[in-house]
Amino acid sequence: MGLSHRIGRLGLVGGMILAGLLLISSIAVAASPDQVVTERTDLIAGIMEEPVGPERTERLTQSINESIDFAHLASRALGSHWRERTEEEREEFLTLLQRLLQANYENRLADHQLDATYKVEYTAARQRAGQAFVGAEITYKDRTEPVLYRLYRRDGQWHIYDLVIDDISLEETYREGYVPIIEEDGWEELISLMRERVEDLEKE
Repeated sequence: MGLSHRIGRLGLVGGMILAGLLLISSIAVAASPDQVVTERTDLIAGIMEEPVGPERTERLTQSINESIDFAHLASRALGSHWRERTEEEREEFLTLLQRLLQANYENRLADHQLDATYKVEYTAARQRAGQAFVGAEITYKDRTEPVLYRLYRRDGQWHIYDLVIDDISLEETYREGYVPIIEEDGWEELISLMRERVEDLEKE
């Protein structure tokens, strides 16, 4: 199943949560994993409560471009295929990935505004060997989604790199969607397909 199709399965609640993740700065403060997740989830909720309009969309777009540690996510998802890439190839991939996510969330969230039905309840947080997991349940319009945030520790700070919603993980999605293309058709074919998909989404 392709990346855009798997993201499309998430619906409004899943899209809102993922966009919230993308607002979490990869330059996190020296806080515990649950503090990082709580503070930044509150931030996206506040923005999504604002009136729909170009200014809010611009803030979301800017935050997406300054967000999740895509390089760490790509290195975990693509493994040796990522390590074999040059700096230029990595930068091109990350730029296309950010544009792909940006276009998905702009199309999915641009006309939606959070209301009083939104609620988040944190269920668990644990750490192990430089990794952390924070669980939550997010309710919106009578639908509840279980969420698992994945973080890693670098330079004394916690960084979010992955999110699991309804058993759909960004890391697993990229691995299952991208690695077979690389192994069967090569890196350039993956980049070409990503570029085409981005162009299609940005026209919608």
